[in-house]
Amino acid sequence: MTDENENGTQEFHSVMNRVFNALDVARRDLAAQRNDNVLRVTRSTFRRRRRAPTTGASNESAGVWRVRLFLLALADQSVLPAPSESSRLSREGLGIPAHDQQAFVSERSYVKLSMTLLEFNSYVESLNSAQWVNAGTPEVFYRRSRLEQPNRNSFNDFLIDDSDEEKEGEDEAFGALESYVFPVEEVDLAVLLSDFRKEFVSDGLVSNICIRRKKLIESAIKAISRVTFCWNNSPYIEFVGEDGDDMGGPQREFFRLLMIEVQTSMGIFEGKAGQAFFTYDQAALDGHKYFQAGRLIAWSVAHGGPCIKALDPSLYQLMCGQEPQLEQFDCSVLPDPDVQSRAKRILQCKTAEDLSALQQDLGDWISECGVPGIFSATIGDIPKIYAYVVKHYIFLRTAKMVNQFTEGMNGFGNLWDLVRNNWIAFLPCFTDMRTPLTKSSFKAIFKYEYSPRGTNHREKEEDTIYSWELVLNLIEDKLSELTFEDLLIFITGADEVPTLGFPHKPSIDFYTQEAGMRRLPYASTCAMTLFLPRGITEEQELHDILKQSLKDSCGFLKV
Repeated sequence: MTDENENGTQEFHSVMNRVFNALDVARRDLAAQRNDNVLRVTRSTFRRRRRAPTTGASNESAGVWRVRLFLLALADQSVLPAPSESSRLSREGLGIPAHDQQAFVSERSYVKLSMTLLEFNSYVESLNSAQWVNAGTPEVFYRRSRLEQPNRNSFNDFLIDDSDEEKEGEDEAFGALESYVFPVEEVDLAVLLSDFRKEFVSDGLVSNICIRRKKLIESAIKAISRVTFCWNNSPYIEFVGEDGDDMGGPQREFFRLLMIEVQTSMGIFEGKAGQAFFTYDQAALDGHKYFQAGRLIAWSVAHGGPCIKALDPSLYQLMCGQEPQLEQFDCSVLPDPDVQSRAKRILQCKTAEDLSALQQDLGDWISECGVPGIFSATIGDIPKIYAYVVKHYIFLRTAKMVNQFTEGMNGFGNLWDLVRNNWIAFLPCFTDMRTPLTKSSFKAIFKYEYSPRGTNHREKEEDTIYSWELVLNLIEDKLSELTFEDLLIFITGADEVPTLGFPHKPSIDFYTQEAGMRRLPYASTCAMTLFLPRGITEEQELHDILKQSLKDSCGFLKV
């Protein structure tokens, strides 16, 4: 709102009235129930922040609440913006939470808690409306701190004097939530996983896990279903018939293959990779397959392995309690062609005649999707109807499957709760958002173990590395069947750099080709070292023997 806008004052009063109504509704709801979600969200937003009184300070400034003020979309809206949404708005310049900015004492407003709603309304209406800046949406406004510099990222806050507040008999449910901190910025994924591992993963304790490659899912589920299984212990992986000791490589290989199997072989997902949805399979639900999948994924993530990177982004957001813009959802990614066709029919409804035909042909189906209002809808309702139908199909229809899956993940350290509370940070783990490896990013992973300069070995090693560079060019130019991910798997057992990084920098070392022998390049996934023959001067020769090594690799110590 600005002074130039002739309707500014009226608009200001209108949106503020919505705030007061929402606050009044929230106050009555909190008094009437003990709903943990409502309490947590409300308490975290209006969390008490007491300050020790300073010498000479007046009684009026002692004991305050620092409040972030939002203007909500609906008068009866009972849930305030989620932490991640608030953080996103802040990062995009739509406002900075007031209690995290420098306060300007001379401009603070003190409000008695003893005020009635009407008195509070009158008080706020007396404020200068030019001090409020639209944060870019009709729902969120922030207090402007310096009128002459509206683009500065500094904002005032309301400090509410609670000197008259009742000090005894406070709600016990609030006390239990005192330690909850309302996050302002999304925490880095590496920090979240590092803290999780410090809390739950046991140092020095291992569990021996025997895995049959041809029955990888079955052997993994049997392993975690044993009475003696402890998910906190580091898994020591032994592939049947393979003699490699697990110094890290077999574990990386196992979790990578396990996540592929969870996506493709358990029957709980459908759709393309990166656009996968939960299947509606009651037999799988009764067999607790969704629960087991959640446990396997949590097991991998807890020990530094990959996640599934398969879910459709809109589904993932819904699972995390978010509300994606489903009006723009691409229905072509839906795995059921019939549902695709019906959803597209809704999108193509543009006229009254189209709507009448839609109601006649698909009205019953749309109603069964939870939209009984289809028969009284207008053309203007079509985008919302489309969003409701999409939400029903990708999320609400399979809600029991989703719940069983998240319960499985929570079986290991309440990992899903961590994901849900930090959904933006975990987004790349569950959806296909990986940036493909390039030549430069691939090379940056490795170090080279050269012989000293001036030696014959060093000259031959440089010949090989020049050919290696040319092979990498072939891969980058897509003139080879090999990929950078193939090479990384061969060397480390992982197809990407883990979130917490490798335990040490992978390397490229060299060996001398024995006379009359043809020894292929080989790798140690535990040491994360690729061994190349010295003295290779032709890139095609190096490419061919690398390709053969990767093709013939069938297990540890079996190349």
